[in-house]
Amino acid sequence: MTQEKKHTAEQQKKRDRLRFLLTNMTRGWAWLGAIIGIFLVLELVQFDYYKILTPLYDQPFWLYGSFVVSEVFFGIIPPEFYMVWARGYGNPAIYVEIVVLLAAISYGAGIIGYYIGRTFSHTGFYRKLAAGKLQRVNPLLKKYGLFLIVVAALTPVPFSASCMLVGSVRYPFGKFLLASAFRFLRFGLYGFVVWKSTGL
Repeated sequence: MTQEKKHTAEQQKKRDRLRFLLTNMTRGWAWLGAIIGIFLVLELVQFDYYKILTPLYDQPFWLYGSFVVSEVFFGIIPPEFYMVWARGYGNPAIYVEIVVLLAAISYGAGIIGYYIGRTFSHTGFYRKLAAGKLQRVNPLLKKYGLFLIVVAALTPVPFSASCMLVGSVRYPFGKFLLASAFRFLRFGLYGFVVWKSTGL
C-alpha cells in the first residue's frame, strides 16, 4: 500500500470513528430528552412524582444496590432515573455527591466487567454470554478497538458489555482505565441537564 493510500485509509478511519461517536451521542441526548420530557409533562399536570420516590429516601442502600446490579449487568435501569431521585433532595451539594458516587459505581462496574472478560473469556459461560448479550457489541469492538470504550462511556452503547469484551481480548488495563474515565464526563453532563430540567 502506498503512502497516499495509507493516509486516505487513516483519514477514513478517523471519519468512521467520529461518525460512530456522534451518532450514538445523538441517540443518548434523544433518550435523555425523552426522559426529561416525561418528567416535565408530569410537572405540568401537577403530578408530584417525588411522593412515589419518598420511601426510597429512607432506604438508599437498596437504591444503590440496585444501581450496582444494573450497571454490572448491562445497564438494566438508566442512570437518569437515579439522578431524578437524587434531584429530590433539592440540595446542590448532596446532588453532586450522589451523581459523583453513581459515576464511580458505574466506572467500578466497568472494571468488574473488564476482569470478568479477562478471567472467564475461555469458559463456556462466557461464550454463551458472548453469543447472547455481547453479540451486538462484539462487531463494534472488532471495528473500533479500544475507542469503543470511549463511545460506550459517553453514549447508550452498553458500557459493561463493552468492558467485558475489551477485557476478553486483554487490552492494556491502564489504557482501558483512561478510556473508561469518560464515564465521569457523561454523568456530569447528564447530571447537569437533569438538575436544570426537573424539580422546578
